[in-house]
Amino acid sequence: MNKASINILLVEDNPSDAKLLQQTLWHLGKEKWHVVHLERLSDALSACSKRVFDIVLLDLSLPDSQGLKTLAKFSTAAPNVPIVVLTGFDDEDIALQAVANSVQDYLVKGQITPKLLEHVIRYAIERGQILNQLQECQHRLRGVFKQTPQSIVLVTCSGMIVEMNQSALNLWGTQQQDCVGKPLWELESWNLSSANPGWLKSIIAKAADGESLRHELHLRGANDAMLWIDFSVRPLKDETGKVVLLIVEAWDISEQKRAEAEMIKAWQQERELNEMKSSFVSMVSHEFRNPMSVIRTAIELLESYNHQLSDPQRSKYFGKIQTAIRQMQQLLDEVLFWGKSDAGKLQYEPTLLDLQNFCSELTQNLQLSANGKHQIIFRFQGKPTPVLVDENLLRYILTNLLSNAIKYSPQGGVIQFDVICQDDTLTFQIQDSGIGIPIKDQQLLFETFHRASNVGSIPGTGLGLSIVKKCVELHQGQICLESQVGVGTTFTVKLSLNHQSPQSLELIESGSDLQSLNHKSHRLSAGKNA
Repeated sequence: MNKASINILLVEDNPSDAKLLQQTLWHLGKEKWHVVHLERLSDALSACSKRVFDIVLLDLSLPDSQGLKTLAKFSTAAPNVPIVVLTGFDDEDIALQAVANSVQDYLVKGQITPKLLEHVIRYAIERGQILNQLQECQHRLRGVFKQTPQSIVLVTCSGMIVEMNQSALNLWGTQQQDCVGKPLWELESWNLSSANPGWLKSIIAKAADGESLRHELHLRGANDAMLWIDFSVRPLKDETGKVVLLIVEAWDISEQKRAEAEMIKAWQQERELNEMKSSFVSMVSHEFRNPMSVIRTAIELLESYNHQLSDPQRSKYFGKIQTAIRQMQQLLDEVLFWGKSDAGKLQYEPTLLDLQNFCSELTQNLQLSANGKHQIIFRFQGKPTPVLVDENLLRYILTNLLSNAIKYSPQGGVIQFDVICQDDTLTFQIQDSGIGIPIKDQQLLFETFHRASNVGSIPGTGLGLSIVKKCVELHQGQICLESQVGVGTTFTVKLSLNHQSPQSLELIESGSDLQSLNHKSHRLSAGKNA
């Protein structure tokens, strides 16, 4: 919005509610808004005829109009003004009905905060602009259609074709001599219509009784092209009012349908993106604040009381600092991984990996970072031969699942980590005896920013499992879970060993034999451990 201030029409007959809204807007910055307050619908309609408003905050219960009729009257008189309905607790159902029609949004009185009010106003104006652009697009398309000779078919009251113009012949893919004298519903195009001949007969009968009808149809045109048709039938009457002929008109609106779908899709994508950005900023700021507070408090205590603290007390505070740093590092790793994944830059790059040694080292590192209440038991089944996987993606998958098993088992206990290496499948199973996951959350657990409803104050971003799922899918694998609240959770990951990139296939073919591959893998692993 380019204007310095937003012109708001406030239609509210309750003085206290109106005053509260105006004060809320004033606190948001009085230079941003120009508010005109009226108490009656008739006054509001008159004001709209004299000046332009960016948005209207409309109470549906006014002295001169009640309920959805208020909305209908205002929408008819000022169709281009975005509407936000003001409603009470007991009228929220009516507000939802209004939103389903022409309203941009609604606000429940008593629950309006400055931030919410500003967000709703700006969003409603932006959405109204998008809808106006959509309407303008429709008008432009209709203007093009009007300039093109429309398709016209003259039929008798019984539906027999009398004449078709050239545009109609082109549209319906027929010749004059092949259709004159035949019923309209016997045209070949009706064989693949979304309607049927019986429906068309009923439409013809209604038009013969003097009724005008119009529908959108999906049918086959010339060259077997499937088209969306704006189809209408109007009676042609003589001077006495008797119906003598029926005028059947048709416009090809296929492009219009596609344009509408693309516009709506673009708007939905933009809305989802804005919601995701808002959730991301909120999540990151919250998750960083907690460990930073821990670090700041621990450092202040160490600075102020270092000489009074015992060695165990100092170790305790340094431990808290280290834990907070690990939390922040994990958050940064998740954000970076999520950024790559969201931008499509997360790639599957397989290398030969000594899986047993890799998982053993990973278990030892996580055991060191866990408190003494947890014990990770690692078991490996299968031949200890190198496997072709993406080491970075696999590390993220296993680290996240094992870390979650520790984090969501606050009472401690045993965590089972089983790896089964078969001929063409790797199976990883991680089982804990933690808080478990409610059934209602299990279907949404891999969605971005979603966290189970029972996590309480346990920190987390809601990013980890969504990234894990993408890492698994890049391996053409599957991930599933079994969980019971208060009992524990088991995650099972299955990765296909047949998922190989062209580069990985070349790597296998260039090796002299399996022994050389084993030697190379162990040498790489030893280099990393050094």
